[in-house]
Amino acid sequence: MIGPPVHSIITSLPPVAPIVATESIRRMKPLRQRAGPKISYRDVFCFLGGIIITVALQGISLISSKLDELVNVQTGASSFKNESFDDRRQIFEPEPVVSHSLSPSLVVQEIFPESLQPAYAPEKLLFNVTRNMLQRSRPVIGNTQRLHFYINKLHSKQCTIVLILGGSVTDGHNAGGPKNAYPKHFIDWLNEKYPCVADDGSPGHHELKKTHAQNSQSNFILWSTVEGFQRIDLAIIESNINDNFIGSIQHALEDKGKLADYSGVWYNEVLLRRLLLMKKPDPLAIVTFNADYVGRTWATFDNWYNPHEARKLLFRSNGEPMKNWISSLYEVPVFSATVWMIPLASKLGMKWQFNNTHNPYSTNRWHSDACCHPPPKGHLILSMVLAYCIAEEEKNMMSKPYVNFAKGEGINDINIDEHDFTLEGNLRDPVYLSPEEDELYVRNLGQDAFQIDFTDPSGETTWKNSVVENTSWKWYPDNADADKYGMIANTTEGGAHIALLLNGRGHGLIEISHVISYENFGIALAWVDNEKTNLHKSLSCNNTQDNYERDAELEKLTGYWEE
Repeated sequence: MIGPPVHSIITSLPPVAPIVATESIRRMKPLRQRAGPKISYRDVFCFLGGIIITVALQGISLISSKLDELVNVQTGASSFKNESFDDRRQIFEPEPVVSHSLSPSLVVQEIFPESLQPAYAPEKLLFNVTRNMLQRSRPVIGNTQRLHFYINKLHSKQCTIVLILGGSVTDGHNAGGPKNAYPKHFIDWLNEKYPCVADDGSPGHHELKKTHAQNSQSNFILWSTVEGFQRIDLAIIESNINDNFIGSIQHALEDKGKLADYSGVWYNEVLLRRLLLMKKPDPLAIVTFNADYVGRTWATFDNWYNPHEARKLLFRSNGEPMKNWISSLYEVPVFSATVWMIPLASKLGMKWQFNNTHNPYSTNRWHSDACCHPPPKGHLILSMVLAYCIAEEEKNMMSKPYVNFAKGEGINDINIDEHDFTLEGNLRDPVYLSPEEDELYVRNLGQDAFQIDFTDPSGETTWKNSVVENTSWKWYPDNADADKYGMIANTTEGGAHIALLLNGRGHGLIEISHVISYENFGIALAWVDNEKTNLHKSLSCNNTQDNYERDAELEKLTGYWEE
């Protein structure tokens, strides 16, 4: 064979087992610590079995439909069992929720232009959002120099691009879609408060960009979408919810024990480091936004969630404390609705947290389903949080006198922002990444890489020529909006098989990742070898990593080879 060696990435599975896979191949130096066996590109292959795969979509929704059958989420009715709490402690009986004023509050009048104020009147919201609530929306101030650069662009009437890395909440799931979601409301606020001028001198507008990824892991895998944007001025990372559903990762901190609680932080650190080094064409303003929480994890009645097991979870599956920790280490500002929303929901006692008749801050009022998707009125509150935090930082920036360093004026540490050294590409040592992982996934990202992404609704042309064998697989959207794609096999007889052709070189890396939606749907097998027609899993070698147990969570197949 002339030219580089050829490899096929082959996935095979038993009946009714769909799969979504993203494959990438990169040149790299051999890593010192890398999970998975080494393989020769000539005649050896690596096999990963026992992955529990679900409907092959990008959506990260691990919620059983049984939850909606057990609990009437819309009305707040529940079969609360008095096992963990004594009713005698519930002395306070709150009054029923009553309507609020149609007049916008003073804080709304300060933040929003007059044309938008009626939409944010207390009566239009789930509850009256006070100034004190909004003041708690900035748990991490961070270094604000990048944010000040962005605000200066707004003041100079530049039209800006806002990138939001989020998930189903960002898309307005169960709220009527993107037209009712907080990103649209936030962009509407920018356009009303900071009108801009296009490059040709005509009236312009600020624009919203999103990816089809859902959490920090899928954004990690599908980073080429972000790389493809020619311009980004403000990046908002909203992955607090969906990162709760990320499984363990094999190749990070192998000696640190169970990783399920920390994998989201690992991926989040990668995203922060990538964004801090990115210029589109200027350095980006970066904000972490904690918009919601997994409500069912905080329930105390057994037909929703076991309260005894919930106490054993790290932060009860609320990823915000860990996100705040990693953001603070990188001095990235954090905007948060969750930090004050969870205490409000449960301040009357856990018995009342899901009662939306008497508790105005009830989780059942905030969530339109069993997990974490706010109704349209909730999205207005989320946009209020974003607008308030930007406006407060603008107020802080404008309160400082102008400093002309060239003339030596105003040199006073109190009045000068601390310089953000990341603007010159200087990053602190990674916290959760090994030096080798930082080199591969951040520093040398995308060099000599090829990626296949089945979850991209418009990505078929990029991978269709790489499919060299296909039996019973279809590329198909499996949702009503036709925006969540995957490579799906729907056969009851088994034998579904697909082979993808990749060209490998010396010192290469192949990663196969599955982005899943529903649990326990089927079992998928994947391996790497040089035969596109290999249908027999018995020809593959088992993963030999010590002390590694497979489970129903997302797993990754990693194979690499030497010269």
